[in-house]
Amino acid sequence: MILVGSASANRFIEGKAVHYSNLYVGDTMACGGTYQRWKMITAQRHLPCGTKLRVTNLRNGRKVTVRVKDRGPYGDTSVKLDLSRRAAKELGFLHRGVTNIKARVLDN
Repeated sequence: MILVGSASANRFIEGKAVHYSNLYVGDTMACGGTYQRWKMITAQRHLPCGTKLRVTNLRNGRKVTVRVKDRGPYGDTSVKLDLSRRAAKELGFLHRGVTNIKARVLDN
């Protein structure tokens, strides 16, 4: 994970983002609750549950704010976030499946 800066409001994550498969709708998330694809949430391996992120799609400049509600993604270490379907749609990469992002930690 690339974290730049020391204060939480100045930390950034850079890498790839993907989105959850619809197969996970209703599954229990690590931070509590169930996955609902219309919520603005993300999975992230290291940040505390509830951390808010401002995510920018580096391909088109679109931005969203999401909350960490799950752990992951696992496997490819270049993938830093696993976003909900709604977040991926608003960022404009739903049909593409993957995009390059920069995420700023807003709070935790």
